[in-house]
Amino acid sequence: MIELPRHSFVETLQYFRFREFCNACRENQYIGLCYGPPGVGKTISARHYARLSLIECNKELPSARSVSPFSMKQIFGRNVAFYTVKVVHSSKQLADDINRVRQKLHYDILEQIRSERDRMMEKLREQETVNSQRFCDREASSGDVRQFSQTNPSFESVAALCARTSEQATDPTALIMIDEADRLKQSGLDQIREIFDVGGTGVILIGMPGIEKRLARYPQLYSRVGFVHQFGPLSATDMHQLFDQRWMPTGVYLTADAFADKDGMAAILRVTGGNFRLLQRLLTQIQRIPVLNDLTTVTSDVVDAARESLVIGV
Repeated sequence: MIELPRHSFVETLQYFRFREFCNACRENQYIGLCYGPPGVGKTISARHYARLSLIECNKELPSARSVSPFSMKQIFGRNVAFYTVKVVHSSKQLADDINRVRQKLHYDILEQIRSERDRMMEKLREQETVNSQRFCDREASSGDVRQFSQTNPSFESVAALCARTSEQATDPTALIMIDEADRLKQSGLDQIREIFDVGGTGVILIGMPGIEKRLARYPQLYSRVGFVHQFGPLSATDMHQLFDQRWMPTGVYLTADAFADKDGMAAILRVTGGNFRLLQRLLTQIQRIPVLNDLTTVTSDVVDAARESLVIGV
């Protein structure tokens, strides 16, 4: 039996639409409003988007031989701050918490600069060692022994570049994503408006359906909302994409041919209604049934049996 490898996140069509919404808010520095029913994947999608720029941060810089003032620009990729509103909070605590998240982004950039500086310095030292050994071998073979100079201007160049880059590394935040925005009180909404007006960043408020009607009662904030995105459940196409890419919830292991039965796939979509959180719970229950009944395929009967063990709200 071949177990399906687990993917932590699959970028479905629903996520692509959400990503375009986030990009628009970030690039145009607008307030965006994202809402959808519980369990459809709003939070996990927002967390994934906020960390996409980590890929850019991990790109390897050019070699130390070709150091230029523009070599380290790519480390400024991570510029999305993600924050979840606490159940109990004050406007001051809200401002302080968001400020700490933004400071963490700045600190991570400085750490990345220092890490790249050390890596580039180490490569230079290794090259110096190789050059020194080659020099000694060559001079020894010729009988002329002279001292090898290890003075290399590249060391100073790298240090100067990193120092300049650190000085230029100001607050990188281009977008603030605020989850559980339904918890915000009037004072909290006023604080978000203040952060938006002063910060020069985009802001996305993520909450439940109805938050758009609530914010409409606060025209000072609502007038600043530039984009609205309704996060819907997974479609049949999204569901098939998850299984085609062999996504599984953590702790769930199924064979590669487990979802070959079309009726079983249709039953999963029917039971979950495209709700991502319910899909995770259903698959956890489905995992044990084929094992107990010596089955290799998830059929509609297996799905119905797993469904009986779940509490599904209406």
